[in-house]
Amino acid sequence: MKNKKISVATCLMLIFLAVVTTVNICMLGIGEVYNSMLGNLQETESNYKRLKELVSVVDKYYVGEYDMDEAMDGVLAGFIDGVGDRWSSYYNEEEYQQLLESNENSYVGIGVTIATESNNGYMVTEVTSDSPAEKAGIKPFDVIVEVDGEDTAAFDSYSELVEKVRGEAGTSVNIGVMRDGTVLRFDIIRAAVFNPGVEARMIGDIAYLHIDGFDKNVDVEFSEKLQSLIDGGAKGIVFDVRFNGGGYVDVMSNMLDLLLPEGTIITMSDNRGEVTEYRSKEGAIELPMVVITNEYSISAAEFFAAVLQEYGVATIVGDKTIGKG
Repeated sequence: MKNKKISVATCLMLIFLAVVTTVNICMLGIGEVYNSMLGNLQETESNYKRLKELVSVVDKYYVGEYDMDEAMDGVLAGFIDGVGDRWSSYYNEEEYQQLLESNENSYVGIGVTIATESNNGYMVTEVTSDSPAEKAGIKPFDVIVEVDGEDTAAFDSYSELVEKVRGEAGTSVNIGVMRDGTVLRFDIIRAAVFNPGVEARMIGDIAYLHIDGFDKNVDVEFSEKLQSLIDGGAKGIVFDVRFNGGGYVDVMSNMLDLLLPEGTIITMSDNRGEVTEYRSKEGAIELPMVVITNEYSISAAEFFAAVLQEYGVATIVGDKTIGKG
């Protein structure tokens, strides 16, 4: 059988054709990416044009002066609201710092937790023990309707309420609350407030732990207080997550790790399909457990109850939770 030889010219031609084909394929791919980017750019440019036109109309017709930073905060807050997720909010820098401060469980204020806005004002769901609010006579389920004489119905947001209630330690604020159809007013001196994440005590031979939220370091506090009650002879445990507004998933997982056998605690997937899994290690507290919930148990509080229920180590009693997640 004779060997077929390919001339140098033919070889060069084949290489040239291969290169041309590769370049064409690459150009097609680049073209698709470019067209996609161009479409996104045009859409973004169109949106910015609408915003620019709006600013022009305001500048032309608005009687008075306005703060551009505050206006832009309103635009950004409106964008998040327009997304349609009731659990998402926009925070400006000051509000974000207040959020971080509250998550540390220490702040200057009067010592109340507000879980919801009612039709007539802002409902107090919890009063911190030994706080200025407790000493003044504020009680859970009071509805805050006035702050220093201002009607809270006129406030733009919960953040405005927080800003007006908080202040420097030693200063006074007058809080008006609706209780049993009557408005009561209290002069309260602001002070540094430490809000324990876990209230723990024995009720007979049952350990009772009210978990206020899953904020930073609450898992450490929870572990210490739970172990103390077990060492004190607890024969069962009640976890109370009523009015618990949620918190950090890793804090919740650390707490559940003490209560569950080895296995998956929670698996979360983001919009890119990336999965994060939290797991419990070997070893668990083996005592009868009950979790109390209500309609103000939110997010991590709901997961806490659900995981214990699904592992079959706790019974849930109370009211249906809010349904986040």
